[in-house]
Amino acid sequence: MSLQNRTKLFVKDKNIKNISIPVLFFFTFFLIFFNKTDYILINKIKSTGIDFINPISKIISFPVSFTIKTVDLINDIRLTKKENIKLKEEIIRLKQWQTLALKNSRENNAYKKLLNSTTNDLNIVKTAGVIHHSPTLYTRSIIINAGINHQVVKDSAVINERGLVGRTVLVSKHNSKVLLINDQNFSVSVKSFNRDFFAIMKGSSDGKYLISSFIKDNNFPLIGDILVTSGNVDIYPQNILVAKVINISDEKVIALPFVDTKNIDFVQIIKK
Repeated sequence: MSLQNRTKLFVKDKNIKNISIPVLFFFTFFLIFFNKTDYILINKIKSTGIDFINPISKIISFPVSFTIKTVDLINDIRLTKKENIKLKEEIIRLKQWQTLALKNSRENNAYKKLLNSTTNDLNIVKTAGVIHHSPTLYTRSIIINAGINHQVVKDSAVINERGLVGRTVLVSKHNSKVLLINDQNFSVSVKSFNRDFFAIMKGSSDGKYLISSFIKDNNFPLIGDILVTSGNVDIYPQNILVAKVINISDEKVIALPFVDTKNIDFVQIIKK
């Protein structure tokens, strides 16, 4: 190769180098700028997309979320309903047990009172429960669950823990009718517990009191005196509590029975 040609090639090479450096620098700067611009643009697109898509996604997903919440609510209501039914059944069972416990407690208390109120002088035939209270319009009586099969007979004295209740007037195999002490057709011979007073007491028309139908020797008691059975009639043994004198009017003795005839649960029948 000639010297001239070599010189031309060198010059050409040098010119290319001089041109390529600025080009490379510009291209590098362009790539850096484009990269930054692309990053900012993409972030801008992303943020704009989020702002735009988020409400749309909420609108689109609302039926689904609403349906899920509704199903959950329905399931909770069903579960709550089942639990309420179980709780109601449990309450009913507890009330039944409570009623039974109260009944047993009342019976035990009544039995204890009956045991404490009776003495060895009384021949107790049977302790019975009251199964029916008759209306007070015509007669004042009760039905007890003891009868001929329990050695109960007609005209037997009936007592409870508070005193004389009445006497049996009708006896069947398993049950008996007891005429209460406050009935107008009931009468009992009594005496004062602490003085010389003897009388026959009968039930009043309103069923609240006992009123004397006969007073021996016109010897009157004092208000507050305790009246007990005199034992003059074979039906009633002596010294069973009957009533307390609360008034003396028109030569009549008015006494209040010890027995609460409206609240009798258990009684004892005394053998004649």
